[in-house]
Amino acid sequence: MTRALLLIDLQRGAFDGERCDPMPDGDPLVAACLRLLEAARRRGEPVIWIQHAEDEPEAPLHPQCPGFEIDPRLDPAPHEPRIVKSAPSAFSNPLLTETLTRLGVTQLVLAGLQSELCVQATAAGALQRGLPTSLIRDAHHTWPRAGHSATEVRKQVNEELEDAGVTLLSTAQYCTE
Repeated sequence: MTRALLLIDLQRGAFDGERCDPMPDGDPLVAACLRLLEAARRRGEPVIWIQHAEDEPEAPLHPQCPGFEIDPRLDPAPHEPRIVKSAPSAFSNPLLTETLTRLGVTQLVLAGLQSELCVQATAAGALQRGLPTSLIRDAHHTWPRAGHSATEVRKQVNEELEDAGVTLLSTAQYCTE
């Protein structure tokens, strides 16, 4: 089995505070994702970067805005594929499925933003396609929502995805496998 790490929407605009509130606990999230990235590269596992594109010119993740770029602390390698999407699931762009097929990927590991939107939708899309999927439970995050803290939302997403069949791993577990 070939496993790939999907890093979802870890874009500058979510962290810089220029066009929206910065991600709560953004620095620890980026640090965890850096550890995942280093582990995947060390093992030779494919890394696929997912980027969300918003239509409105003033939106934080508009493709012509600096916020669209991957956070510079993460530094994608030139050979690592980038998939741009405009809907929550990364599978909304057929290029993801084509890329997974080309790379022989049969298992996914997910991390990134936003827990209850793009991370959850991408996990659901993977499960619908029969792909064994793991979620790094401490390497995805969101903003507070509907009276719940960002941490509470993340915890709820972890529980819902585990109930749906996603395997939960910690950053430490993934990095030491």
